[in-house]
Amino acid sequence: MVKRNVKTAKKTASRKFNPVKAKLESMNECFEQLRNGLPESQESYINGDRITHSYVKSCFLMIIQRAVDINNIIIEFKGQTPHQQKHYSFQTLHQNSAINKETLDFFMKALDCYESIINPYQELAPADLYDVSRDLLAYGETYTHQLEDYFEHFSKTEK
Repeated sequence: MVKRNVKTAKKTASRKFNPVKAKLESMNECFEQLRNGLPESQESYINGDRITHSYVKSCFLMIIQRAVDINNIIIEFKGQTPHQQKHYSFQTLHQNSAINKETLDFFMKALDCYESIINPYQELAPADLYDVSRDLLAYGETYTHQLEDYFEHFSKTEK
């Protein structure tokens, strides 16, 4: 009977696992869900049912949380300690030239909306959630492209 080296197989599998790539794939699935669930017009969204509103909120929250998770993975990879405040993760990525100022500014606004949604004492107007969710689709795509460019540049400097 041949003994398999399970540790080596696990090491090889873990080396191939890229947590940023996995989170980006998950984030892209959330973008697709948001694209499919967000009505075409603000008026349709505002007049939509509670399920539509909850669905859009959930997609929005998941996308923002995945972006923060990705940021924190990158920050840890750079040997830094992620901050507990979500805003700082985007600011750190901007300082490290992973995202540009416009993307940073959008995510600062989106995080304010995120906080309004999760805080039971604040409320985000449906029109505001619709607008920021629409913008999230565009800025989210920009964010993912900027991270891809960042990693491409980073991998070239590592060689």
